[in-house]
Amino acid sequence: MRKQNFIPGLEDMGEKEFGGSLLKNSHARNKRPISVKRPLHLVMRSSLAKNELSFLHPSRANRIESLIFRIGHLKGVKVYQYSNAGNHLHLIVQPRSREAFKCFVRTITGLIARITLGVERGRAKALRLWDAIPFTRILEWGREFRNVSRYVLQNTLEALKIIPYQKRKLRGASPGK
Repeated sequence: MRKQNFIPGLEDMGEKEFGGSLLKNSHARNKRPISVKRPLHLVMRSSLAKNELSFLHPSRANRIESLIFRIGHLKGVKVYQYSNAGNHLHLIVQPRSREAFKCFVRTITGLIARITLGVERGRAKALRLWDAIPFTRILEWGREFRNVSRYVLQNTLEALKIIPYQKRKLRGASPGK
């Protein structure tokens, strides 16, 4: 017997997460789960964003941060927290609607790629900035929201070299691996 969940259509954790390395080399078979009543943890990663192309490069770090908050406000997505780790971005957001979230993600991924690669609209480079489609996970209010908020803050502090990098345990990994 399956455990009952209060979010219709979300029976287990696998249906609260979507994108990123979960899809590997396949195409999505289902819609991305979105909640307008709960926050989402959004992660966007790029292997190219190192050294001169880093999201933390002084010429673009502030532009990327202000872009995310400005586009969130314009598209109807509340941005609770943001972290720039140089080669990936963490956000905790709450969209007003599925359409608002789609517009927000499309806009910021495209504009961040243009800022990072230094290209103008219509003059695309033969580079692909993002490793995969953005990863999202629906969070519960309370403990889970606080834990992910602490994790996002820890990412920021590590990226700014205020605290040393701390190796993470992979979720779902068995002990000893």
